[in-house]
Amino acid sequence: MLQVSVAEYQERLRKLQQLLAEKQIDLLILERNSDLYYYSGSVAPLYVFVPNHGEMVAVTRKAGTRFVQDAPWVKLELFYNTADLKEIIRKYHLNEAVKIGFALENTAYVTVNRLLQLFNQAQPVDLTWDLHYLRMIKSATELEILRQAGKIMAQLPAVIKENFKPGMTELELSALIENFMRLNGYCGLSRCRRNEIEMIPGVSSAGENALAGTKFDGICAGIGLSPAVPYGASTKVIERGEPVILDYAFNFNGYHLDQTRMFCWGQPTETVTQAFKAMLQVEELIISELKPGQSWSVPYEKALQLVDRLGFSKGFMGLGSEKVRFVGHGVGLELDEPPYLAPKMDFPLAAQMVVAVEPKVALEGVGVIGNEDTLIINESGCELLTTAPSEMIIID
Repeated sequence: MLQVSVAEYQERLRKLQQLLAEKQIDLLILERNSDLYYYSGSVAPLYVFVPNHGEMVAVTRKAGTRFVQDAPWVKLELFYNTADLKEIIRKYHLNEAVKIGFALENTAYVTVNRLLQLFNQAQPVDLTWDLHYLRMIKSATELEILRQAGKIMAQLPAVIKENFKPGMTELELSALIENFMRLNGYCGLSRCRRNEIEMIPGVSSAGENALAGTKFDGICAGIGLSPAVPYGASTKVIERGEPVILDYAFNFNGYHLDQTRMFCWGQPTETVTQAFKAMLQVEELIISELKPGQSWSVPYEKALQLVDRLGFSKGFMGLGSEKVRFVGHGVGLELDEPPYLAPKMDFPLAAQMVVAVEPKVALEGVGVIGNEDTLIINESGCELLTTAPSEMIIID
């Protein structure tokens, strides 16, 4: 399996320390798993201390042996109590740090408070956006990992055609898909940027079940098996002619590939067919606007204009209060990274960004219809990573 090289980790650290120096941040403390992995190659540490110059230091109470195996190039210190941690900070001359960076969007208040007490009058600074921004441009290795993921997920239509049986429930169909994913490298979870957004492998949702409300910032999440985990497949039997949306995030070697395809047992209605054709047309337009220098908001605005001409404005990206305001998002170590194809996002796209484009429409009494592909933005156009055929998967 492809692995990021030590040289690449060193380059990531160089860019991060350059940012810290420019912002006059003395020290950055990483504790979110995606950040730990991006800079050290392991999620085993409890924290990673990154000064604005010199070596970074990982600290952990346990899993030290695992960390040494995963990332032998990173300095590791074990601690058992607060006194030990304070001594480690003193040992590496970090105790005089005045400005300390955190990903405050995700780091608990009590954690920040506890860590600040180890320093002399230090002040916290939020670097959440900066950390995400540094990850937007993907390296050649990261892109190759995603290409491999795309080749695996390209087999999904064939898996469904070979194994679907009339009378299957959403859950049985999802289990079929998840089994295929798991046996082909799916890591077992999907990481999200937002706290309290817990992600299952994906959504297999038939008909009106796809219209269920969700606090997840997406158009459909399914009903799930319990209000305790209201996401994904239910025990509903898939009916003949019913549109089924299959929205799955394939976490391969830590990197997420986001793909949606439509499935139908029997022929879909004309309403579903026309909506699906319209969403493919909208997706084509969005992709044509993904080019270096383009504002993130432009593909969104142009998509809305086309949707209006096609007559699908009412349910585009959700009905009523369920409507979401984006048509695509970045993917990487987390499922919902920048760039965001959304209004007021006036930042430039750049080559080697990876974006999931997902125009979908909610139809009252019918379900959610759409498609989603993950792409690499290049200077000469986009490279499609999700190469599974976009046409609806139909079993008659």
